[in-house]
Amino acid sequence: MVEKIQDLLEKQGYLKIESNVPFVKLFVQYEISSAIVIQVLDCIEDIPLTVDQYTVFCSKSKEHIRERGYEMIEFLTLIVTPNINEARKFVLSDDHCWIVNSNTMSVVIYDNEPSDFYGLKELIESESHAADTVSEAYHEMRGNGYAGYYDSRPRQNRSLAEEFTPVNTVFVILNVLVFFIMSFAGSTEDAEFMMEHGAMYVPYVLENSEYYRFFTCMFIHFGFMHLSGNMVVLLFLGDNVERAVGGFRFILIYILGGLIGSFGSFAYAYQYNQGIVSAGASGAIFALIGALLWLVIRNKGRLEDMTLLRMCVLIAYALYNGITSENVDMAAHLFGLLGGFLVAVVLYRKKDRSKAE
Repeated sequence: MVEKIQDLLEKQGYLKIESNVPFVKLFVQYEISSAIVIQVLDCIEDIPLTVDQYTVFCSKSKEHIRERGYEMIEFLTLIVTPNINEARKFVLSDDHCWIVNSNTMSVVIYDNEPSDFYGLKELIESESHAADTVSEAYHEMRGNGYAGYYDSRPRQNRSLAEEFTPVNTVFVILNVLVFFIMSFAGSTEDAEFMMEHGAMYVPYVLENSEYYRFFTCMFIHFGFMHLSGNMVVLLFLGDNVERAVGGFRFILIYILGGLIGSFGSFAYAYQYNQGIVSAGASGAIFALIGALLWLVIRNKGRLEDMTLLRMCVLIAYALYNGITSENVDMAAHLFGLLGGFLVAVVLYRKKDRSKAE
């Protein structure tokens, strides 16, 4: 495995620098005033160092390059190992460290790591069919609840269990359960019934201080078609966001973005028609769309099978569909979209390159 990586790097013009540590290999490509450095740790048998020792190795490797007259260093470590879960502790302490699964020749990238490094990810995985299978690392991280794995495989190559991420699926189920519970209690297409069960209604918020409506209106829907339309979009877009940011940050984007959408709905109704009764998950769903736009931008125009062009077309179509349809709360859509984008900007800060100080 390590020999394969060495061969690939040397074909790309990297020079191997001798190391007095048997399991450490250093490869460098020199530019005019900078150096691109890839440190490969051969940990196929075991991982023979601690996190503190790893930090020292990285510092010494950089210092070794500086001694050759290069102050600007772009640095990446590859830990080649089958023990993905054990190697994760090094990734958590270093934002420029990838794990290469020695069993599948697939690259494991967490959300605090660069999504690529001079085409290295594609170069390594071109030697394997691992992109067509579920990596061992993916299962281990999902099983341990770590929410930072970036899965670049297209949808058609994932199983159903992988396609429907847990938190997003819970939100879909929750919306459906609330709908059917309310349907047994009355008519979800009746504005007065919805108003009495948590929909946004400006007079009740202002006169009775019922601020909980900003939250409850996100989980109730006017009829089955309203519910099904929102849930289909949520089911097939929310999973992209959750895989990229993790379950906890997904919840924050959904709730905070949805609340911003509810505020937009409230503000519009307060200004133009206080008799409007509004409800639905569309504010939160548009928050996820806004977040997905940011994720695509931060991942250099592509996240899984979603590209920047597709995102722009999706947003344009969604907004156009809302404008041309009746009884659509465009204020919730627009505020949710903006809110989700801003929340994602705050929560998801992905570094692109490593610069040695």
